[in-house]
Amino acid sequence: MSNLKALIFLLFFCFVRVHAQTNYPKFYQASWEDIVWVDSVWKSLNEDEKIAQLFVVPHYTKGSLKEVKMLVKKYNVGGVIFFKGNVEDQIQAINELNRLAKTPLIHTLDAEWGLGMRLPKSGISYPYAMTLGAIENDSLIYQMTSQIAEQLKQVGVGISYGPVVDINNNPLNPVISYRSFGEDRDRVTSKAEMYFKGLEDHKVLSVIKHFPGHGDTNVDSHKDLPIIPFDKNRLDSLELFPYKQLIQMGVGGVMTAHLSVPQLDKNYPSSLSKNIVNNLLKEELNFKGLIFTDGILMDAITKRYDGYGKGDALALEAGNDVVEFTNHVGSAIKEVKKRINAGTLTWDQIDQKGWKFLLLKRWAMLDHQKGNMNTQPRFDIQKAKTLKQELCDEAVTLLFDNSEKRAFSKGDKVAIVNIGKNSDTHLKDKLSNQGCTVKSYYLSKYASETDLKKVVQQLKQYDQIITQFGSFYMSPRMKTIAVEIGQGSKADPNQKYPYGITYSMLKYMELTEKLSQHHAVFYGNAYVLRSFPNIEHLSSCTVAYQDLPELRNAYAKAITDEIPFKGVLPVSIDKRFKVGTGIKK
Repeated sequence: MSNLKALIFLLFFCFVRVHAQTNYPKFYQASWEDIVWVDSVWKSLNEDEKIAQLFVVPHYTKGSLKEVKMLVKKYNVGGVIFFKGNVEDQIQAINELNRLAKTPLIHTLDAEWGLGMRLPKSGISYPYAMTLGAIENDSLIYQMTSQIAEQLKQVGVGISYGPVVDINNNPLNPVISYRSFGEDRDRVTSKAEMYFKGLEDHKVLSVIKHFPGHGDTNVDSHKDLPIIPFDKNRLDSLELFPYKQLIQMGVGGVMTAHLSVPQLDKNYPSSLSKNIVNNLLKEELNFKGLIFTDGILMDAITKRYDGYGKGDALALEAGNDVVEFTNHVGSAIKEVKKRINAGTLTWDQIDQKGWKFLLLKRWAMLDHQKGNMNTQPRFDIQKAKTLKQELCDEAVTLLFDNSEKRAFSKGDKVAIVNIGKNSDTHLKDKLSNQGCTVKSYYLSKYASETDLKKVVQQLKQYDQIITQFGSFYMSPRMKTIAVEIGQGSKADPNQKYPYGITYSMLKYMELTEKLSQHHAVFYGNAYVLRSFPNIEHLSSCTVAYQDLPELRNAYAKAITDEIPFKGVLPVSIDKRFKVGTGIKK
């Protein structure tokens, strides 16, 4: 960039600082010292290093540190995305990488539900987005991501790839599903607003994803290229709605998805499409923040472009600022230079991307990071547990209640049947404290019909029965089976069911059809109920979205009237249970 252009660019950032509009991200509010730092760092780089600054390379496990250190030392890459491991190893790796880096690195993480998403052994996990989609008190989401941001900063992370703002209105979606807040565009947007503000108010960049919308597809872009067949009017009214709103609110980052959107571009995936990234996202939607690709080494891209580096170069040419999850850096630099020489990409564009990325690093205060973070961070575990319980108390959703007498009275004989997971401490204690006589039964999710019938026969002697279904998968792992296939359909021992549902679970529901005062709760993805066609005989039915101790405790409190049911269904399960369903009592 010429000295005159550089000066104009500097003055532009100063103008933004003084006259910041609502759609400018927080990291644009730079001081003169910030701008001088960015300018000096960028001028210190050679051409190859400037290109390399636009790449975020993967750190898979502790064993991959050697390769990452080589990429940092040889090419001076811009950042690292961490995937697996534990907190101590990650901090140690970051300390080593920071000491090695010529230019300050930015460290990134998929932390949709907290550090535990990628560092499950020692990182804290919060409820999934589907669970959050059921709550009404969105301020709790702000509290959650404020906590997540504080934890991320303790382990050296300045960018979190989240939240998912895809509107999941396709029950067959194999990759978004429970990672989405739901299918109502307004609810998705309001929850995403609280989510990103909780991060960015605490100096962690939020990257909303997956642009232009990955919710209505039944293909996983990690494996192939999903097709989004809708026209611009449909996209404007649904998929793009959260992006328009959140961009105006000043969200700092957007991730582009690997999708085929033929109505917008017949030749290129959305992440590599100039029409979608530059023309739609940057110009039409007026996005001023940082644009990241989804993982460029995902099969949706690598299956279509022979030779490493081509996708990287096409992504930058299309308008992305940063290429995420790439490790063939040398090949990518060569491909980028080819496009610069061909005139389809310019050094001015590279400079603008690099300036913006460095300004983000400065805002995140990573230039002060000297490689001496404490490898034993102090997370406020009790504070996190308290908030998780509050979130779960708000989420459990009563789908219907046909019971003549749901209240549990002193002297009632109550049976608790646990299918798939034997966990009923909270519920048993609550009922016992109300003076009920309680007995628990456990059935394996693969229980034989003989065992099922034996337990069902014993249940006839009880005043009330509560069945807790657990041990589900969160993803279908196969084509889902919907109740629409046929009302009244019977369980089939030869059929494979999604979400880890078993024949034994479905057969149990058939065998209990004539029991009275029978309540059931499902601790799993709301879509599991699509495979349970005959549940109308239940006295009440509750969905709890995932199997957490806090959700089991929340249900125990709600079913015993300690707290009211507050949740509403964030998605339509099928024609019986539509989005917004939820009895509050």
